[in-house]
Amino acid sequence: MNIAQFLEQRGHQQGLKQGLEQGLQQGIEQGIEQGEQQTAERIARAMLANGLDLSLVAKLTGLAPECLARLQH
Repeated sequence: MNIAQFLEQRGHQQGLKQGLEQGLQQGIEQGIEQGEQQTAERIARAMLANGLDLSLVAKLTGLAPECLARLQH
């Protein structure tokens, strides 16, 4: 293996490692966001079931009124 091939192989390995790390980080962030959304929806369902006003639930949870309307059904 000559120096050019070695450098090419090393660059390829580094690129794969970097891509894997970025993909993993993005996956973690996406999972956290989904978990937060699910938690907010669960809390909103409980609030709505206990008679809280839709606009108040929207304000407290940060969920859109359209999302809350979907949760009511």
